[in-house]
Amino acid sequence: MPLAETDAPLAAAPWAALEAAAWAAWPALAECEHAGWRLRTAQGYTKRANSANAGPAAQALTTPDIERIEAHYAGQGLPVIFRLTDPGPQPALDEQLQQRGYLRVDPSLVLWRPLGPADGSGPGPTTLPWSDWLEAFQAVSGKLGPGQATHLAMLRAIEGPCAPAVWPADGPRCAGLAVLHQGWAGLFDVATAPDARRQGLARALCDQLLHWAAAQGAHHAYLQVLQANAGARALYARLGFVTAYRYWYRVKSA
Repeated sequence: MPLAETDAPLAAAPWAALEAAAWAAWPALAECEHAGWRLRTAQGYTKRANSANAGPAAQALTTPDIERIEAHYAGQGLPVIFRLTDPGPQPALDEQLQQRGYLRVDPSLVLWRPLGPADGSGPGPTTLPWSDWLEAFQAVSGKLGPGQATHLAMLRAIEGPCAPAVWPADGPRCAGLAVLHQGWAGLFDVATAPDARRQGLARALCDQLLHWAAAQGAHHAYLQVLQANAGARALYARLGFVTAYRYWYRVKSA
């Protein structure tokens, strides 16, 4: 799909900075490197934290390289997943993986927008301790089960300034998270209870998170959204976000 007229593809340096910010904001619980690729694992919770991701110096992967990465994930009992971006350092890898039987799943967008001093003048969010915030997130998102213990461990591993927020403060029906890393503010885990959607709660919460980020000195905000999620994309467009670049996953078929 061609980029829309308002979209702004990133140059190599900002792409690398934004990718680094996203990795820091959504940390894996373990990580190693092979040929410039970050092999991230977090007990299987989310593809982002359990996939091979290209760093700025990622090398072209040979068949032995791919087999080594496959062995790394297989040894931990995890599916083999590559996260590929466009633009990215190795465009030929997508075809290589397709030929090896990898399925292309979850095409997604990285959106961004600038932040300035004026963005920091609004009301900030209501924040909670991690355990309380995760309880609220589970209640509004319906995401339950053993993976949430891993989710909590990942949240507690974040090193940068964070705003785990809910809205309204007196009875949360929406939850979201902002994480700041070297001037980039990422929005994550934005979720609204099914019976409270289309009431402006997510927009209000995102506005508060952006005010917080700007007040902390962030110069840009970004987020990641499934390409097929038309409702979320419309919300983020109203908040001034445009497409920076695209990514998807290649998952090794069983």
